[in-house]
Amino acid sequence: MKLVGQLDKRPDSAQPKKKVLYVEDEEANLDVARICLEKKYDLLLARNDREACQILTQYGDDIAIILMDIELKNSKLDGIQLTKLIRGKLDRDTLPEYARSVPVLKTPAIFVTAYGDKYKSPSIKEAGGDRMIPKPVDFVELEMAMVQVNLSKLQKK
Repeated sequence: MKLVGQLDKRPDSAQPKKKVLYVEDEEANLDVARICLEKKYDLLLARNDREACQILTQYGDDIAIILMDIELKNSKLDGIQLTKLIRGKLDRDTLPEYARSVPVLKTPAIFVTAYGDKYKSPSIKEAGGDRMIPKPVDFVELEMAMVQVNLSKLQKK
């Protein structure tokens, strides 16, 4: 018998994990992200712009949130340009071939950067980013930001 107000509680393993794309060029940062986020999220990792474009094209709207490093070594597009790309703010004809089929998405994007003082809030917002978290990453702060931007996007719908 189910009581009024009683919640159905399924084991965590029965609930599908939300997909989180983390675009980061430093392997050590990806290792820490794996440790801190993989238990709760289906973590998709991209080490450069090409891998990010492949994942964005493959998963599109199935990605719940994007964590984006701003300065990406060995990439033609940096994190700001990638975010502009997924927001439909770049001329696709001028982009590398692998970036042209990336879908336009409303997926929340959080910039994760060691250069926060270099990138100010207006440029982050202009690119289509929702928040910026400094490195080294405080994963409690990051998780709170992820919840906040997801709630904010739900309220705007």
